[in-house]
Amino acid sequence: MININLYEQIRYLYAVEKLSQRAISRKLGISRNTVKRYCQGENVPWEGKYRRYKRPATGPVEEVVKEWLAKDKAAPAKQRHTADRIY
Repeated sequence: MININLYEQIRYLYAVEKLSQRAISRKLGISRNTVKRYCQGENVPWEGKYRRYKRPATGPVEEVVKEWLAKDKAAPAKQRHTADRIY
């Protein structure tokens, strides 16, 4: 990712000085693909995309699992629930 100063410099050279993307890439020493991406204005380096993560669906099952684990404390080691069996 590039810094804000370089982004602004790319946008200035492209919009104000009317340099080609190839000339900007040569002048700044960066890839033409990078210059193209930021000249189009689609990606702004300081605005990241955030993902919304789903919460795990353990709510209704949580009490059942806690009961199993409580009962397993009295059971022999070989008969206890493993993480794979609980999952």
